Amino acid sequence: MSAYEPNTHITVDEYAILHLPSGARKMIQLRADGFINLGKFGSFNVCDVLGYPYGQAFEIQSENSVIPISSLEEGITDLNELDSEELTNGSSKDNRELIDGANVQKLTVEEIEEMKSKAGGNEIARELIQNMIKNHASFDKKTSYSQEKYLDRKHKKFLRRFQINYLTSTEMLDYLYYEKEPFRINNLSIEMLGLIMSIGNVMPGGNYLVTDETGGLIVYAMLERMGGRGRITLLHENDQPSVHLLNKTRFARELASSPESMVQYVNVLQFLEPENERPEFTPLSEEEIKELPEIAQIQYERKVKRFEIVNAAIDRVIANDFESLIYASTLNPTSFIPRILPRLRGSSPIVIYNQYKEILIELNHIFLRQKSILLPNIHHSVVTRYQTVPGKIHPLMTSR
Repeated sequence: MSAYEPNTHITVDEYAILHLPSGARKMIQLRADGFINLGKFGSFNVCDVLGYPYGQAFEIQSENSVIPISSLEEGITDLNELDSEELTNGSSKDNRELIDGANVQKLTVEEIEEMKSKAGGNEIARELIQNMIKNHASFDKKTSYSQEKYLDRKHKKFLRRFQINYLTSTEMLDYLYYEKEPFRINNLSIEMLGLIMSIGNVMPGGNYLVTDETGGLIVYAMLERMGGRGRITLLHENDQPSVHLLNKTRFARELASSPESMVQYVNVLQFLEPENERPEFTPLSEEEIKELPEIAQIQYERKVKRFEIVNAAIDRVIANDFESLIYASTLNPTSFIPRILPRLRGSSPIVIYNQYKEILIELNHIFLRQKSILLPNIHHSVVTRYQTVPGKIHPLMTSR
């Protein structure tokens, strides 16, 4: 069980999620003697962050050196700390007279870039932001709330800081959903992933049948919940399942590496006709194995191992002992799901995820006509992000 506990400290060769003050994220691999380039935010050596606990924030100094800080918000300038008090104290009650055009900033791009190139760290950013405020023609006409938002934007833009977080399934999903192409994970959100885990009754020691076309993200979330105990049979339609995301996690060794591995693969043909799809194999005697060349012996051992793994997966199918079905596939479930149901235990929860509700509506009609399916329903869960000020609230316009 202890082998499946995540590392609490930044460890070499692991993948991690790097957070920037701007809110942007980046997936990185912590290679020994590696060098991480953050673009305009600077660069740093991986060896300088190893050993610190995950969640630690850092600030990039001159010559790409880093120092640990308590958080990304440490030392942030607020309105009360600005040197130009006359600009903040005279702020208006609203923004009706505010004209915020392209020429309100008197500092040129060249002057700003020259200040940015002096050094990294909070002091340079603080000095630069104060100069930008002093040279802003309409900063005093902004409301206090608008001034705070302006300061926040500039801090996110100029602070050379970052934070390294452990690559959990939710961190990975949030990164893929907002920073990459969400269609590659079938537009699966964190809220829907949590709903899948809850309705699917995923827990340690379970025996689950899964179809996952999110790159292995759903399987990763399940393995985290199961804590190293239980079994997952991964049903796929190709020669090999697409689980490339799992290769970035500590569970990579559990991907059908032996007959005892938690995750085993079966393709559609092996699942529908398990007895007819068993591989043919004639074992050799010990004398025959010793007579083989060394390379042939290695190939034979690999063939034996593969034979045992495939048979172990087929045995799981024939046992008809799956406790739950979690289905997230582009294959139309209306024709395939009814053929899966006989392999499940009685009273097993069935979870079918699809980004298009029309397919689920059709499947729901089929389930309503089957007496063996109880209480079929369509669920949707989403959390809307809001911006709040005293007396006002509205959703962020940039939310998905």
